[in-house]
Amino acid sequence: MKDVGSISMTLARFDQREKHRRSLFSHTWGELIPKVFEDVPKYYRPGNIVASLGLWELWVWQFVRTIKLKPGYKALDVCAGTNDVGIRLLQKQPDISVTAIDRSKEMQEEGQNRARKYGVHIDSVIHDVHELPFPDNSFDVITLQAASRHLQLDKVLPEILRVLKPGGNFYHCDMLKPSTGIVEWFYLRFLRLSVAWTALIFGSTEASRNCGAYFKDAITNFYTPEELSDVFRLVGFTNVSCKKSIWGGMVGYHKSQCDLVAK
Repeated sequence: MKDVGSISMTLARFDQREKHRRSLFSHTWGELIPKVFEDVPKYYRPGNIVASLGLWELWVWQFVRTIKLKPGYKALDVCAGTNDVGIRLLQKQPDISVTAIDRSKEMQEEGQNRARKYGVHIDSVIHDVHELPFPDNSFDVITLQAASRHLQLDKVLPEILRVLKPGGNFYHCDMLKPSTGIVEWFYLRFLRLSVAWTALIFGSTEASRNCGAYFKDAITNFYTPEELSDVFRLVGFTNVSCKKSIWGGMVGYHKSQCDLVAK
């Protein structure tokens, strides 16, 4: 991974961006997204594979590959969904404990079914991730994959930092706003089409079918890989590094740390 440089985004700019995202998407986050996650648990993984033209598995594999684990570690998977990341972490290092937190009981019910299928145990917590129900300094490793576009980062990131142990690592992966304008133009149009055909193939509900415009707009108003690195630094994470995928950072893999001194 390569460090992407010094902070260029100010706290005031970050606050402005988050307020703007809330003004655009608060209703969608509060009303539409929960309905979508009632619909998609059974086909969440194959749906993502279809929508990404098969690249989803590569992205998740690359993400888990970046995560460093040791026996006895306590890991928290934020917005765990169907426990895809948690299961892979336990397959990678069986001698750790994994806690999954997600506000969707339907996604976690499917996630627990999948964990049993793979013969692993994952503790499940149904809760709003903007207020993590854990003591300070609880986890050695925290992961957040494919969800931050739907979150208020000025609320959830400080919570993640709070429950991360000093010296612990936070690993993040998501679809981001590409750094290159021409890539963004093609990407956003592909994204809307991919959501539409995936909904058609899997017989999605109306809520899921109506998400095409939202997913495009969420990326348009999100952060580039470089901007997100700045955001992590502003919140208080240290040793922030980022690896971008192909196509100008359409997917970014961030690693950051909780400062040993700060706590």
